[in-house]
Amino acid sequence: LWEGWGSFYETIPLGPGKTLQLGPRPEAPDPEVVGFACPLPPVDFAIRNERKFPPPSDSEMFTEMYALLHCGLRDPNYSRSSVLASIYDRVNCNRRDSPGWQRAFLQAEGLGLILELWRSPDVDVARWPPGEAGAGAGLEGGGATAEEGEEGPSVHYWVVALLGRMLGTCEVSRRRLIEEGAVEVVLEAARSPKDEVRECAVCSLKGLIQYEEGRAKVTYNTLIECLGYKGR
Repeated sequence: LWEGWGSFYETIPLGPGKTLQLGPRPEAPDPEVVGFACPLPPVDFAIRNERKFPPPSDSEMFTEMYALLHCGLRDPNYSRSSVLASIYDRVNCNRRDSPGWQRAFLQAEGLGLILELWRSPDVDVARWPPGEAGAGAGLEGGGATAEEGEEGPSVHYWVVALLGRMLGTCEVSRRRLIEEGAVEVVLEAARSPKDEVRECAVCSLKGLIQYEEGRAKVTYNTLIECLGYKGR
C-alpha cells in the first residue's frame, strides 16, 4: 500500500460494501511556521514498487553525489547554481531516500565545500585538489565565477537552502551541521541584503527551532531579531 494515500484519503473503497480504513488524515504543518522542517513527501506513486524500481544503494548515492560536488562544481561548462540545485533536489526528494542522499553528501565532504562557497562564492573550485574543500581559496584565473552569467537563485541562496533542508529533516545531518558551524552561516545569511537569501535563512531557522538541539542553538529572541531584519 502506497504510504501517500494517507495524505489524501481516510478510507479506500475495496469493493461493494468493503473499505480499507486508513485513519484520520494527519494535519499538514504550516510551511510559514515550520519552514524547512516541513515533512518530506512520500516516494512518487509511479515508482512505489521497490521490486520493480529499487531504491538507489548507498554506493550509488555516494558516487553520484561525489560527481556532482567534485566534478560538476569544478566544470566551467556547468552553471554552479544549477549543480547546487541538483544536489538540493536529491536532498529534498522523499522521506525514504533523503537520509541516504544527505549521508552521501556528508561522506563526500560536501559540507566543507559549500561552506567555502558561502565564504568565497567566486573561489576557483576548478583548481581545488580532490577532497580538499577550500584549498583553492584565493587562487586566480581559470574556472567560471559563482554568479557570472547565471540566472535564477544565486549560489548563496542554494547554499542556505541545502543547509536549511538538512537541518530541518534529518537528526544525524542536523547534529553534524550544528557541530561544523552551519548555523552560524545561516544566522549570517539572515542578515543578508539580498531578499532571497535572507528569506531562505529565516525558513532554515524556523525549521531548526522545531527541534530541541536547534532551540539550544538559536534562541527565540535571535529568531525574532532575524525576522525583523530588513536588508539595506
